[in-house]
Amino acid sequence: MRGMIRRVADAVGFDQATVRRAIEAAGLDPKDVDFDQALHLARSIADPARIVGHAANGRGEGGHSALTDTLAEAKAHAERLRARKIELLNAKLEGSLIPREAVTATGARILAEARTSLLSLGHRLAPKVAGKTDTREIARIVETEVRDVLGALSDDQRFFADLEAEALS
Repeated sequence: MRGMIRRVADAVGFDQATVRRAIEAAGLDPKDVDFDQALHLARSIADPARIVGHAANGRGEGGHSALTDTLAEAKAHAERLRARKIELLNAKLEGSLIPREAVTATGARILAEARTSLLSLGHRLAPKVAGKTDTREIARIVETEVRDVLGALSDDQRFFADLEAEALS
């Protein structure tokens, strides 16, 4: 008898108490029911959606099936995403997370400044090299101006100061 209820419960994925209640709800004594009858009663009387819903919410028994496993996995995934969202929000509020748009805007502005500085080199150098005939001296003047432009570009403190100013504005 007891083995039969356990086999029915395993076959339908319900708890043994659920199978027993289904048989009793039909007005039958569990001792007088065979496996096929018990299986039919469990499937027809017990509401699988309700059992799964109760099990998924931590109430009741049974409901151990692929559906509840999938539902539990989905709930766990949603919780992980919520936790990640909170972590990102906290990092942003602490100032350790800078919006991508601010980094992109600062980088674009610095590149535009570098382009303008490099393109204006000719006008800045012309008076300095006018009348010079020594190629070494001309090369030194050009090199010094180019180094000044590139030095401004490679100043990471300036970059991060500009980035922070733009992120806070």
